[in-house]
Amino acid sequence: MTASGTDQVDEFNVGGSRPIKTLTTPSGDVPVGCGMDPATGNLVATIINTGAVVAYSKASGSGTVSQSPLIEAFCAGYDQGSNLYVDGFNSEGTFGFVELKKGSSTWETLSTSNSVEFPGQVQFDGKYITVNDQEAHDIFGYTCKGTSCTLKRTVSLSGSSDCDQTWIGNGVAFCPDAGNDDGAVYKYPAGGSPIATLTGTGFSGPLGFVEVRK
Repeated sequence: MTASGTDQVDEFNVGGSRPIKTLTTPSGDVPVGCGMDPATGNLVATIINTGAVVAYSKASGSGTVSQSPLIEAFCAGYDQGSNLYVDGFNSEGTFGFVELKKGSSTWETLSTSNSVEFPGQVQFDGKYITVNDQEAHDIFGYTCKGTSCTLKRTVSLSGSSDCDQTWIGNGVAFCPDAGNDDGAVYKYPAGGSPIATLTGTGFSGPLGFVEVRK
């Protein structure tokens, strides 16, 4: 997880209260999101204020900085082929979506067949590469060929206010809702209204969610 307001990415044991490993960004910039490639164990952290991406081989080491075409990088995710996708804002101040193919050092700027209002979580759901649109309250599923990504599925997160870094699990999508100060659970890919809502004392402005399986 990224540690808000610091230059750190922390790793915890499930249920642990103290990090078991801490990585830092080489430039001292503050990471906002992170993504891991399950096939290789490689980890990336996104830098919101520069658009850079820091890559850590097997989630270790000092990290290597790669400047993406974005001016602000938000969230990152890998597909089944270990290709990396990152969203954020481009130099025109609008939604940007970029890809770094496995083994390449050259970023490609992608176009989407629909408009995305505000960048959110990027994740491969087993069929599509998905982007959570925080303003539209939808998760968009794409197939990408070359530099074009075609919208294939829209999953509505009805009733949500500000889902940031969503997480797609086994038949469900989790929404950390900073606007409603709760966590909502939706059927996936059915979407619609939440099937459960998670709340707690002092639960304020949640931004991230992850599912851990035994």
